[in-house]
Amino acid sequence: MSWMDDGGFEMQAFTAQDGRPMARMVFCTSTGQTYFTLTKTEVQRVRRECGRILKEMEETK
Repeated sequence: MSWMDDGGFEMQAFTAQDGRPMARMVFCTSTGQTYFTLTKTEVQRVRRECGRILKEMEETK
């Protein structure tokens, strides 16, 4: 199993106090947990970059 399957990575959507949609990204490592709070725009940027990297990886097969 990968570290993602073992719960080493998690994302959760939530609503900020001012009503904006937000996401919490958590990375769990042997040294502890690191939390990132992302806006909807930041999540969209991460998604776009992941798509770009996946496309690049497919081209190099």
